[in-house]
Amino acid sequence: MRSIVLGSIAAASLVLALAGCATTAGSAPDAPASPDATDSPAAPAAPVGTGTDAQARLADLPTPSATEPVLAIGTVLEQDGSAILCVGAVAESAPPQCDGPELLGWDWAAFDHEETSGVRWVQGVAIEGTYDAEAQTFTPTGEPTSAAAIQLPAVETPEGELDEATIAAVQEDLTTIPGPNMLGSWGERGTVVLNVTYDDGSVQAAIDDIYGDGVVFVVPALR
Repeated sequence: MRSIVLGSIAAASLVLALAGCATTAGSAPDAPASPDATDSPAAPAAPVGTGTDAQARLADLPTPSATEPVLAIGTVLEQDGSAILCVGAVAESAPPQCDGPELLGWDWAAFDHEETSGVRWVQGVAIEGTYDAEAQTFTPTGEPTSAAAIQLPAVETPEGELDEATIAAVQEDLTTIPGPNMLGSWGERGTVVLNVTYDDGSVQAAIDDIYGDGVVFVVPALR
């Protein structure tokens, strides 16, 4: 029987490196670097529009699927006869309470797990697989392992210029996002961080179109 190391999963902060160029006295300045995926969003240049109009546009946010393998780290929980993969917040009860896509092909007999009141679960699982957002399923493409053996680079939240009132208003808007892709949001370093199940870049682009660059920083749980 394969053992899975149990542990809490930190939904957490991820590290995004920022790059820049320098010049020396008397030398010609370097050409501006092309923007890439590691650039932080620019600070908003105008007041951020929140409320009814923003919420109406958030209702149409894309919910992309991951057709290529991504890494999931979370809790596997038995629910209604199936196994679900929780990559968001987990209520620390016995058994835990959480939501997530159905984890296809999971074999409880192959792993050490906890069980309370007939409900089985295991925390600290790392699994590569594909994610179907419409069907809400996660299909493993590799063998599950312990999250303790995985070292993911963290992504540091870019520094923004939002005040507390604006952060609160944007967060209020984000709570209206329908569907299971929205996992939660918080304010950090003058920016609103939006945790989603998965983003192929289309969610960040749509959010930027609504609020402008540098307002909301999208962090996917599957990556």
